[in-house]
This record gives sequence, C-alpha cells and structure tokens, in this order.
Amino acid sequence: MKQNYTFNDHFGIDQSTEYLNIPLDQDLKAFICPFNIVNTRHDSISGSVYYRNKSFLEKLNREYIKPNKVKDGLVLLSNLHESNEYHLGYSGVNKGKGIGSDKATHIFASLRNNKFVSQGISVTNESQNVLLLVKGIGQDNMSDIISNVCRDIFADFTYSQCLKHNIPTSEFEINYYNSDVGYWDSKKKNLPTYNSKPIILIPKNIATGEREFTSRYNWFIAKNNISFDIINGTLKVSDFGKYVKTLSNGDRKAMVKYVFEDFKKPKEELIEFVIQYGDMTLVDFQDYIKENFPDSFE
Repeated sequence: MKQNYTFNDHFGIDQSTEYLNIPLDQDLKAFICPFNIVNTRHDSISGSVYYRNKSFLEKLNREYIKPNKVKDGLVLLSNLHESNEYHLGYSGVNKGKGIGSDKATHIFASLRNNKFVSQGISVTNESQNVLLLVKGIGQDNMSDIISNVCRDIFADFTYSQCLKHNIPTSEFEINYYNSDVGYWDSKKKNLPTYNSKPIILIPKNIATGEREFTSRYNWFIAKNNISFDIINGTLKVSDFGKYVKTLSNGDRKAMVKYVFEDFKKPKEELIEFVIQYGDMTLVDFQDYIKENFPDSFE
C-alpha cells in the first residue's frame, strides 16, 4: 500500500470535496486554523465551531485560569483526549497523540502566564487571539483543543459527507465538550472506518499548513500603526530618514521593512501592541490574514 494512501483513495472518491482529503497511514501536516474559522463563521459548520470553542475558553479562563484554580482546571484540560481519528498534526506516522497530563499542565501555565488571560480580558476567549498572543500555545495545541471540543460537530459533518458520497459508516461513541452543561459529554455517531478505527473529516476551508502568525502580526502593526506614528511625529525616532522616505512630490512614504525589523516583538510581547493600538487591531488582522494568505488546501 502506498505511503500517502488517502481517504479518497480508500473510498473511491475522484471528485472535488468539501472536506480535507487526509492520508490514512500517517498524519497530514495540517491544522484546524482558528483564523480560518472566524473568517468563515457565516458558514454553519464554522459558526458552530467558533461559538463552541469560545464557550470552552470562556469557562476555562473565567472559572480556572483567572482565579488560578490549577487542580480543577487540569481536570477540564485532561479531558482533551487523543485526536487520532483526524489524521492531522506533526507526526509522520499516525500515533494517536493528544493532550496528556504534561501538555494540560503546559497549556494551563501558558494561559496563566499571559497578562490578558489572567486579568480576564475578553479577547482571549477567542481561539485565534490565544494562538496569536499566548506564548506556548502553537498551531498543534490549538488544533488539538478545537478537534476535541468540537468532535461532535465534525462527526456530524463527516456523516453528512458520507451520505453525500455513499460511504459506509459504523457507530462509535465519541467525547466532546457540551457547552449547554459546561462540561464533557459523550454521544454515539456514525463514522467511516479504516482498519476498524473511526475517521473524522474537517471542512478544508478551515484547514491550514504551518503559519508564522507572530511575524505577520508584527508586519501588520509596523505597516498600519507604527509607520504612521513615525511619519506623524507621534513616535520620536533618532534616525527619521531611515524609516521615512520623502518623495519628489513632497509626500512621505514609510520604509516598512526597516520599521518591522527594528520594532518587531516576540510573541509574548505582542500584547503591548494590543494595549497601545487597541483590540480592533486583532479584528483588522483577521481580515488581513483572509485577504493576504488564502487557504492552502483550497
């Protein structure tokens, strides 16, 4: 059997699909992307995922992170089990990796050490902002969180695709976060199988490959905020000519490359830009990502 034997190969699908076509004998280096989710939340699937995950983060941050209830918070996070059925992530061979006790502790500590989260600032109730602003929370961790919290939503999507493409299914019991009761729950769902194990698909418009959001947010702020501050004199610099070029008609043009290089911040300090320039920079950055970095799996 070839190494990149895919879901579509296995079930004889030879047409374009709404779902991400995954390999079955290994993991695809792809992630569920919260920026893609928030930018497509007018779709029913993305909207359900967006609000479910927001509900989970609100509970986690409000009830456990802000009051620093470590023990209870780790209980909530420890229910983020293996997501092997998605076949996504970094591992070359599908190993069933998930969020164990060590990773749960890491996630709790990462959130607790972030001043926005620990103060209960609402922007960190949205997964795309957590991914952008919280050191220690990368694409893999966030993708794992979303895949667990919204497992039932993706299971329903998978079943709808199976009906559409005449793919056989079997019944499995799955775990998911029930936002109505504020805790983990389980239910039975019909899913396709490979080697007797369940498969869950995701819409390909919410998937992405590896992305460097820290660098892109730094560039966004350099171009749209810091450059204007330098040109307008709000931000005093010792070498004005390095950052601003005067054109022949007298107009001034920011040299964004140099502004970016000299004023960029590491991930853990991006919060300072949000404090300085406001929450709307996060919303505008979502639009910037959508317009400038289209989905790589479309």
